[in-house]
Amino acid sequence: MGISDHLPYVERPDLSPFLIHLTKNTKTDDEYSAFDNLVNILKTGQIWASDKKKGFIKGANGAACFMDVPFMSLKYVLNKETANPDHPKYEPFGIVVTKQTAYSKGARPVLYLSNKEIKEIGVSNEELWRVVRFEGIETKEINWTHEREWRAKEHFQLPAEPIAVLVKSLNYVKELNTLIKEQPSEFKSKPQSIIPINVVCQGLIYI
Repeated sequence: MGISDHLPYVERPDLSPFLIHLTKNTKTDDEYSAFDNLVNILKTGQIWASDKKKGFIKGANGAACFMDVPFMSLKYVLNKETANPDHPKYEPFGIVVTKQTAYSKGARPVLYLSNKEIKEIGVSNEELWRVVRFEGIETKEINWTHEREWRAKEHFQLPAEPIAVLVKSLNYVKELNTLIKEQPSEFKSKPQSIIPINVVCQGLIYI
């Protein structure tokens, strides 16, 4: 699905018609780099769900996670703390889908709720995958609202031709293009474009 002409993205530079799923290395588990995990997502054609075993999702169901962040703002997301390669939360590799595509596949903005509010509202265990804990607005409290997170229940099936992938630099653009060209049958999802984040963000000062 394409980009909607009916939402005020031109007038609102803080808004984006896209959602982004960033990858990271999993070297402590399987020796995969963030780039390796991006390639595996494209080969399988799906973004794997996180679950409560990893501490990010509550309840009975896992969820695939995205952030609603304009491309130019990724340089603030990929900072010294979150992109530390020894224990990263994100690295400069990821998948881009339009909000229309994500919505059609069940993705929705998360519910930011405190533990008390979860009980008061009566969110069932089956629907806790939608909830991100929110306990206040001070930095010392639990507050992830700045991530503007969206989630889809369980694994997220990518289109055969997702609108774009993000890679760290032009060298990775060449590497991914070569892999897809040499092994086309191994990729269930082939991106329409490959975008180097360090070009879009005019540098990544912490990475």
